Amino acid sequence: MLCQTWITACDLGDAGTDGEQTTTTAAGSSDSGDIEGRLGAEIKVGVAVVTVRALESTFQPAMPEQRLSEATPSAPAAGESFYQAYVRVENTGVTPLRIDPADFACAVGEAVVGIEPTRSGPLARSLLKNTSIDLLLTFEGPAGFQPILLYSPAWYDGVIRVSPQPETTTTTTT
Repeated sequence: MLCQTWITACDLGDAGTDGEQTTTTAAGSSDSGDIEGRLGAEIKVGVAVVTVRALESTFQPAMPEQRLSEATPSAPAAGESFYQAYVRVENTGVTPLRIDPADFACAVGEAVVGIEPTRSGPLARSLLKNTSIDLLLTFEGPAGFQPILLYSPAWYDGVIRVSPQPETTTTTTT
């Protein structure tokens, strides 16, 4: 009898007390759409806060402490370059969020490239409430372009796009 009561209570689903239901989305299914973000600015996406602190091309990329792959990193081919992004994702909600570096891509010129696993990290993990993760993401693509970071997490219906701020130039006259 006790076991049957417990199974019935667990089987309430949507009809639970006060209509509460645990979901795996950031803030229910109503959050969706593409978001344009700025470098260095906090981007609020449901219960997550995404901050891209750096996004630039680099000749010699930094290596994360925990890489996605232990394979030996390769050098870029002729006409290719490395692009790196430093990203922090924070969960401000109760429901855990799965953060996976594979959900990131980079638009470089006409190409969209995935992460370079030997130079990116750490591994995917779930964030509990009020926790964050700092990611070092490296992409290999055609040289000479300004990168645009694309983030399509499984818990959000849309794409978050972050491009570097245009450089401001100061002109002085004498």
